[in-house]
Amino acid sequence: MKINFRNLSFLATYITLLYGATGCNKSTLLGGGLIPPSDFVNAQDTVLSGIIANNILRYDSTILNGNTAYAKILGSITTDPVFGKTHAFVYTQVSLPQSAFTFQGTGQTLDSVVLSLSYNGYTGDSASPQTFKVYRMAEPNFTIDSNYAYNRALAYNPGELLGQVTVTPLSLRDSVSVYGTKETAQLRVKLSDAFGRDLLNQKSDGAFATDSAFRAYLKGFALIPDTSRGTNRNMIYLNLNSSDTKLTVFYKNSTDDSLRATMAFNQYASAHANYFTRNYNGSQAGRFINTGNPKGDSILFLNASPGLYTKLTIPGLENFPAVLINKAELVITQITSGVSDMNNIFIEPGSLSLRQYGNGDSTKIPVDYYSSGGAAYFGGSRQVITNFGGVQIVQYTFNLANTVQRFIKKLDTNNGFKLEGYSPLYMDVNRVKAGGSDLSQYNIKLRIIYTKP
Repeated sequence: MKINFRNLSFLATYITLLYGATGCNKSTLLGGGLIPPSDFVNAQDTVLSGIIANNILRYDSTILNGNTAYAKILGSITTDPVFGKTHAFVYTQVSLPQSAFTFQGTGQTLDSVVLSLSYNGYTGDSASPQTFKVYRMAEPNFTIDSNYAYNRALAYNPGELLGQVTVTPLSLRDSVSVYGTKETAQLRVKLSDAFGRDLLNQKSDGAFATDSAFRAYLKGFALIPDTSRGTNRNMIYLNLNSSDTKLTVFYKNSTDDSLRATMAFNQYASAHANYFTRNYNGSQAGRFINTGNPKGDSILFLNASPGLYTKLTIPGLENFPAVLINKAELVITQITSGVSDMNNIFIEPGSLSLRQYGNGDSTKIPVDYYSSGGAAYFGGSRQVITNFGGVQIVQYTFNLANTVQRFIKKLDTNNGFKLEGYSPLYMDVNRVKAGGSDLSQYNIKLRIIYTKP
């Protein structure tokens, strides 16, 4: 579609013919209060729905995985009918408390050895159990200064299962008591006695001489969810850079009981990474990925990254008449099949991210983000509305008045936009199914309110 209007009266006629049958209810699907009612004396209001929206799945090289990305996601989702299966593994190291470390006294005997990771919450079903297994890592050169590809599983020894635990998010939320001391919520995995005894046998001039020697002995831990269970429906969030993320050896010697040695995560020395993989096969989204449909996809599937995003193209928008743009509101509306979509368990993003394409795949934040009001003006936050059937759904809107004005003035090139779910984490699973191109009243729309010059 190319817009090439000679005058504003022709604009009104064109819009009426092409977009007038969308049947949108302004009080619900298009929002209200864009400008004061009194201003409509001089303003015109039109809706463009001929937007081409394509679901795209590609590897995202910008995602930080390691270094300072201490927040991790762990778990498995195998029950999402809309977005398919998602799995997240965590890899981490711990460090010696000091060089030439040794356990206290003589005649040490093991009580237990526990790997704990600071718990930061969950997403999904809080009462559904998951099983996590801990293996000894075998990844060569697992180092802190590497940014590992999130879609590459790191090596571990599947024949050396060190421990496992089955938990629910509800069971992890409370503080724990360790030797009478309260510690904040943790994922705790008791490791094998054989591994603990092997630790006790290490020497200060051997594996415990330096952190490098310790890394050669123990490359790290791989925390692996049981992905074979067909009932997995949550993920948990962990914080590695916490005093509660550690390996603790509880022991006694020939003279003292209740001793413990702590090998903690060290932000300056301990390597860490997430492996994050999605499988859309058999899901609703699976039929709409990388179609390349020149007319766009009728349904949009938006993940928090890494996952699906949408490329939006608004052909001919730069040829909109030379008017004053008061508002240009991009509206994205959720569609749902009801309870079968499991939206009560797998929740929508708190906001969406919208970036403007430059040359190629490069993107930038639209200028409206920096306008008066900042991010609050720009929008993109989750809003609850009522659809035509009286069902509550979510909607996201972005204000692009200055961006559209720049297109009209040929200050920017209209190369389209990148739309995706947002999370403060580098990897997350929040998702939403929304109307795309030409999906009756729920399709993605651009509402423009303008004033004649």
